[in-house]
Amino acid sequence: MPSVPDFSKIKVSIGHGFEAISNKSEDFIEVSKLKFKIHSEENSMEDLYNDIGKELYSMFKKNYHIDSSLLDYCNALKKIEKRIKSLEKELHVAYNKR
Repeated sequence: MPSVPDFSKIKVSIGHGFEAISNKSEDFIEVSKLKFKIHSEENSMEDLYNDIGKELYSMFKKNYHIDSSLLDYCNALKKIEKRIKSLEKELHVAYNKR
């Protein structure tokens, strides 16, 4: 005759399993929150880096003194700006051909 399972042991085992899952879920949520906060702070830094770069380039265009270590970046931006203007002219011509 088959033995009757001990439901109290099964109940305790299931309870421990749910507790472990709950703890893991809480840990995962906490880790996710921290990662999101870190990512948010990194985005804030990137925004400030961009603002600094824009301000620097604005100063360069106004012929303010720029440290020589930064002039290469400014000159590269100036070349890109010229290429963009040239491409915009080509685009304008292409639209007018229609």
